[in-house]
Amino acid sequence: MGRYFHFFWPFHGTMTNISASMLYRELQGITLCGMLWPVLTGIVLYYFGLSLTPDQQLLGMTVIVPGGVLAVIVVWYVTLRRDIQPMMHFLQTPEGELNDTIVSNALVQAYNFQLLSAKRVLFYQTPVFAIFFTLLALISNLFLAHNLEVWQALIAIMVSLMVGIGHAVFEYYAVVVPIRAVITSARRYYKYLPDEVCRRITPVNMKSKLLLVSALVMVPTAVILGVTLLIKVRHELTISGLQDQLTFMPDLMIWMVLVIIVGYVKAVSIFIRMAADVSDSTVELSQAMKQVELGKLDVQLVENTSDEFLSMYRSFNHMVSELQERERLRDAFGRYVARELADDVMKNGVLLGCREVSATVLFADIRDFTAMSETMAPQNVVNLLNQYFSAMEPMIKEEGGWINKFGGDSLLAVFGVLPPDNQHTQHAIVAALKMRKALARFNKERKQQGAYALRIGMGIHTGLMVAGSVGSENRMEYTVIGDAVNVASRIEGLTKKWGNDILISEEVAEALHNRFILKAMPKTEVRGISHPIQVYAVTEKEFDV
Repeated sequence: MGRYFHFFWPFHGTMTNISASMLYRELQGITLCGMLWPVLTGIVLYYFGLSLTPDQQLLGMTVIVPGGVLAVIVVWYVTLRRDIQPMMHFLQTPEGELNDTIVSNALVQAYNFQLLSAKRVLFYQTPVFAIFFTLLALISNLFLAHNLEVWQALIAIMVSLMVGIGHAVFEYYAVVVPIRAVITSARRYYKYLPDEVCRRITPVNMKSKLLLVSALVMVPTAVILGVTLLIKVRHELTISGLQDQLTFMPDLMIWMVLVIIVGYVKAVSIFIRMAADVSDSTVELSQAMKQVELGKLDVQLVENTSDEFLSMYRSFNHMVSELQERERLRDAFGRYVARELADDVMKNGVLLGCREVSATVLFADIRDFTAMSETMAPQNVVNLLNQYFSAMEPMIKEEGGWINKFGGDSLLAVFGVLPPDNQHTQHAIVAALKMRKALARFNKERKQQGAYALRIGMGIHTGLMVAGSVGSENRMEYTVIGDAVNVASRIEGLTKKWGNDILISEEVAEALHNRFILKAMPKTEVRGISHPIQVYAVTEKEFDV
């Protein structure tokens, strides 16, 4: 019996991995048991408010109330099955057969289900009960000598309306737990809700929700209380033979209306203020979160409240501070390693280990830099290198490459690793040609400043190499290792021998598939390679960058 008790008060707990049968059982139990509260409340109010005779009580308990409840159950069964059908369809469909239509329909219905539950009670179940109650009362009066008077019927109908409103508010909040389980299950298929889904969801902001629920609970109760009291006072005076005393009724009615209006205005004013406080805090927090979502991390909420939002504001401000620190770390980290590597480490953490990849390496070196630097102050040498690398790095990045390391006046760029790229060889050649153009612009500015021009040599080779984190657990470096890296360095050294600025290996030339015009250089031996190698020069006119 204990496992069914939560149906009568289903406001606590959570559900995960909900199935179609679980959803149907939970909603059926919650909404069916939810009818018990208004039925019991209505019976008590009928008993004490209608001055029923024993015969009237018997007929009411055996015919009128059960008949009305049975009609409500029929309406409940039909409307509930209709309302949960999209969610049932989603939960019953195998994962491999799900599509956007099934998932989106289930999400829309789940987000709207609280309103649908309240609508089902207010617009279907409550009117059906009132209609059947009236019909059964008339039939009982005609054929069963029920003798239910008009004033009693009016009070009964007004009580039905009052408990119906309470029932609607109850069901609005009672269905939350299983419905949230459906939303959680369906949201696995959407990182962000599509606009088409959002447009079909009925928005209910916090201010409207608080104001509506408060007004529905307080105002109808006050009105019904005043009207039923007037009816009962009139009835009691009439049966006591004091009809001539009813002259005070208009004044009493005016007094009642004034009290209800004044009370209503005061209550609604308080509800509006309370709802506005909650709504303003919620909107402020929501807007701040949207700013963070857009990448603006200078948002801070003023902790000007002492309720639950104080803790939320503090947590938000702490979160933003942590994000600012993380962004500063990411920015600083990205200046010492490739931005792509920084993003990967921030996302997946640091992992020791390497993998074999097919990639292209570009090695570039400034000619005669050692002799040049001997005539310059150390600070000027550093400034020159920073300016030079700042001009070269964008050209490499534009073609999907990243600079693995700076070695004094040289740089090692890798293409095809971060991120993976099937066209890494062609992109390396294009990057080299762009570097040639960028160096020409760089030297033009230096000449205007009266400084001498820089000359560089670039060697490019492609092949298998090992890429990954090398080092200890406390300090490591992401790098590429292998003969392909060494060969690129050796090829760059040949640019000094033949006076070319871009030389590529035979493997690179074969991978280009004649897309560039190349000039074959004499085969030559280089240190570290046991056989002569064939290299090609890339001239000025092959590719317009």
